[in-house]
Amino acid sequence: MATMLPMKPPGDIPPYELPEDKLLAQCRFEAFTSSGPGGQRRNRSYAAVRITHLPTGISASATDSRSQRENRIHAIRALRHKLALELRREIEIDPISYHPPPWFAEYPKLHMSPKNPLYPATIAIVLDVLKAAHWNVPAAASLLRLSSSALIRFLGDDGQLWATVNRHRSELGMAPLTKRER
Repeated sequence: MATMLPMKPPGDIPPYELPEDKLLAQCRFEAFTSSGPGGQRRNRSYAAVRITHLPTGISASATDSRSQRENRIHAIRALRHKLALELRREIEIDPISYHPPPWFAEYPKLHMSPKNPLYPATIAIVLDVLKAAHWNVPAAASLLRLSSSALIRFLGDDGQLWATVNRHRSELGMAPLTKRER
């Protein structure tokens, strides 16, 4: 279930866009050992990482690397992704005056790597516009100055994003989006 962020002054930054030090100041960091496949000890040291954003309770963990530093990087990226998927901002949609942020135009057809620092903000904008457009993909695509197929392709490239959109659509009794073979 998405958490609504109250309307805040324009200078207020959502947590997924905060600089790393400010985001981590709102989080609890835990290092732990994790087991590998079959129960064997993959990390004998405390290399696995869990980061919990305290104001929302949203957490992310990373256990794949033997390096705590590397797992921390992956956990922070995963936390930003989860925060962007769950936290919605109310936006007023006026088809004539709404414009995505200027940097949005730098990514035609939303071709963007999930490792891009702007990726969480991008998925948050897409979800906020979809919510304001009542999860109607063509209407949201038009507001974002995209084609419907470009928006669907962007949504389909991220399994969690795709599932989030389809969950909201099903809550409204709408048919789920379907992927076409490329």
